[in-house]
Amino acid sequence: MSKPIKILHFIPTLSSGGAERQLVNLVTSTSREVVDHVVCTIREPEFFAPAIRDAGYEIVDLGIAEKRPFVKAATAFRSVVARHKPDIIHSWLYDANVSARLATLFSRRLPVITSLQLPDYEPEAARIGNWHPVKVYGLRQIDKVTATLKPTHFVACSAFVKKSYQLYFGIPEERATVIYNSVNPATLKSKPGNAEAVRQSLGLPENAFLILNVGRLDPQKNHPLMFEGVKRASAAMPNAYLLLAGVGPLEAKLKRDTANMGIGERVHFLGRREDVADLLEAADVFLFPSLFEGLPVALIEAMFKGLPVITSRNEILSEVVDDGRTGLLVDPNSADELAEALVKLHSQPDLRESLGMAARNEAIFRFSVAATTAKWESLYKAVLDGQST
Repeated sequence: MSKPIKILHFIPTLSSGGAERQLVNLVTSTSREVVDHVVCTIREPEFFAPAIRDAGYEIVDLGIAEKRPFVKAATAFRSVVARHKPDIIHSWLYDANVSARLATLFSRRLPVITSLQLPDYEPEAARIGNWHPVKVYGLRQIDKVTATLKPTHFVACSAFVKKSYQLYFGIPEERATVIYNSVNPATLKSKPGNAEAVRQSLGLPENAFLILNVGRLDPQKNHPLMFEGVKRASAAMPNAYLLLAGVGPLEAKLKRDTANMGIGERVHFLGRREDVADLLEAADVFLFPSLFEGLPVALIEAMFKGLPVITSRNEILSEVVDDGRTGLLVDPNSADELAEALVKLHSQPDLRESLGMAARNEAIFRFSVAATTAKWESLYKAVLDGQST
C-alpha cells in the first residue's frame, strides 16, 4: 500500500471563523490511509486545536503576532516545511497564502493549493467593508505576483467565488476547482433538553418565536435590515425575538441602534457561543440576509438542522437556497420584503416544516463532509500527479 499524501496546512489562526472550521472538517474527515495532515498557524491556534489534536494530528504554532508578517512568517514556515517534508502545501486566508508561496518559492516540485473562502476582490465587498481602493489594489498585486512566481492551484468554496476570482484576479480555468464548504452533522447534535434549557436561560415567554442569526457583527451581515424587518413585522408577531450569536466590531453600535429603534427588548446579543447546535435546535427560523458571502457555513448548518431559512436574493446565496423549496429569498435592501417573509413563516407552521425538511435533504446531499471529502482526496492526488482538475 502506498504511503498517505502528507498535507501541511498553513493558516493565520485557528479562531472561530468559517475558513478555520473548514480546515478542521477536512482534517478530521479524510481517510488516514489516503491523507496525513499537519497544521501550522501564524498565531493563536487554540480555539480549534483540541479537535485537530483529538484526531491525532500535530499543530505547529509560529507565534508571530505582527500584521502582514509575510517575510517573517515565510522564513519560519520554511523551517516547518524542511522538518515535515510534506507532499503538498495547503494555505488558507491571505497572510498564510502569501507567506506559503514565499516560503516555497524555490521549491518548484512542491505544489501549493490555496483555498478561497470569500470573493475578496469583488467591488461590492470592498465597498461594504469600507476598504480603501489603494490598499485593496496593493494587496491584490502582492497576491497575484506571489501566485505567479509560485504556481498555485486555487480551490473556491463556491461557483460564485471561482467566477469572481477569475474575473477580478485572473485565475486560469485549469488552475481553479470548486469544492463546496461542508458541515459535519456530528458536530450539530443537541442533547435532549438542551434546546428547552436555552430558551429558559434567555428568560423569554414560553411561546416565544425565535429568529436566529449566527455570524460576525460586521457590515456584510446586514444587521440594519434585520432590525427594520423585525420592527415592521412586530405587530403581526408580538411573540417574536431576534437572537444574534456572534461578536464583532459593530456590537456596541448595533446595541445602540436597537435601543433607538425601540426594539431593544426584542433583540438579544448572545456573544460568541459554543452551543450553536442547541441554539439551532431552539430556534423557529434562521435569518441570514447577508450582502455578500463566500459560502456561508452558518446557513448550511441551519439547513442541516431542518430550520426554515430566510436569506438574500443574490448570486451566491441563490446558489445555496432554492427560493420557495429549501428557503425564502428576499431583497437584501427591502425591509418590507423581509418583514413579509417573517410574518409568512410565523403564521404558517406547515410551511416552516416543509421548507426545513427540504433544506435538510439538500444540505445532506450537497454540503455534508461525506459529499466533499472524496473530492478533496481526489484533488490532492491529482495535484500531486501534476494534473489539473
